[in-house]
Amino acid sequence: MNISDLRHPKESMYRNICIFVGGLCWLALLISTLFSALLFLLPIALFLWISEKFFQASIYGNSIHVNCKQYKELYDLTQSLSQRLQLKHVPEMFVVNSNGLINAIAVRYLSAKYVLLYSNMVDLLWCDKTQNKLSTVIAHELAHYAAGHINFWKNLVMKPALFIPFLGAAYKRSCELTADRIAAEVVGNKADTILALITIASGCNRLTAQISQQAFLNQEQKVPSFFGFLREILSSHPRMTKRISALNNSCPSGIYDSNTQESEPVQST
Repeated sequence: MNISDLRHPKESMYRNICIFVGGLCWLALLISTLFSALLFLLPIALFLWISEKFFQASIYGNSIHVNCKQYKELYDLTQSLSQRLQLKHVPEMFVVNSNGLINAIAVRYLSAKYVLLYSNMVDLLWCDKTQNKLSTVIAHELAHYAAGHINFWKNLVMKPALFIPFLGAAYKRSCELTADRIAAEVVGNKADTILALITIASGCNRLTAQISQQAFLNQEQKVPSFFGFLREILSSHPRMTKRISALNNSCPSGIYDSNTQESEPVQST
């Protein structure tokens, strides 16, 4: 039986008309949606552009730009770490007067990438012999770019989900742990990487030689379980004892305890 022979003569005509009209409606809906999305995205793009220009006006006018002619040691270190991370575009780096604060920040706008090193962070981790501790911080910030944590479009898609209670903070904490692991791999010295994190926790370079990493890890046992959990789920960063424990578990070769003056395995707590 041939169904086509049994169709009413007007069915094909009306079907073609319906397909044509329906297609026009879908096209109009698509154009309308794209136009609405464009109207939504244009103000965002304009806001980001204006924000970046204000940012540039502040950062270039009040901070020190790290380049081949200025702070060359930092510049070469950043270039080397970026090459190891296979970054196509090396972020612009600035040393910022932090007024006592210890931090480093990766900042991304539509057209440029930046890494801000707080001056007290540089003073805290600077070493004349090796820059592994400072490299850890720089590599951590560069790792956020290498891992796609600061990808504009991906973050735009995820933005609604990040407002769900606890979900956004949990994602950000996982990103920090990923950046720690990448930094340790790039620096190639887990002991110095962990030592850098503990030094940041103490905020004191003079006492670095007296640090016992095992004793610091044991502090995790003193954290009240329930209140430690509450504090963590509201934070964008894991507490330092957990960061070091996670880093130690990801690199089973052991960590360095300054009290023993040798490399030895340390059990995480």
